[in-house]
Amino acid sequence: MSTEIKVIYADVESQLGEMKSAVEALNPKAELPITGNVLDVVTKLTTLSTQLETLLTKYQEVVQQNIQTTENSVQFLRESDEEIGSGIGRAVSGGPRPIR
Repeated sequence: MSTEIKVIYADVESQLGEMKSAVEALNPKAELPITGNVLDVVTKLTTLSTQLETLLTKYQEVVQQNIQTTENSVQFLRESDEEIGSGIGRAVSGGPRPIR
């Protein structure tokens, strides 16, 4: 069993871009209420439409926050990989550094 984690940054960034596009394509705007009709069904549909709009708007916000958090995490992993790689490279090329 390997404990190595391999991240293909281009693939991750591509998928995050697709997620961004999909969440931005959502249109959470409710339809205008039907006027001039006194049926209870119309009132309930209007209420449900408004609730759905609120839910979709909050969903978009949460997904956008998750995408941003993931992008930050990927950037942190990339920077950590580079630091570790350059540290290993220095250790291999120059041997152990003296302890002071």
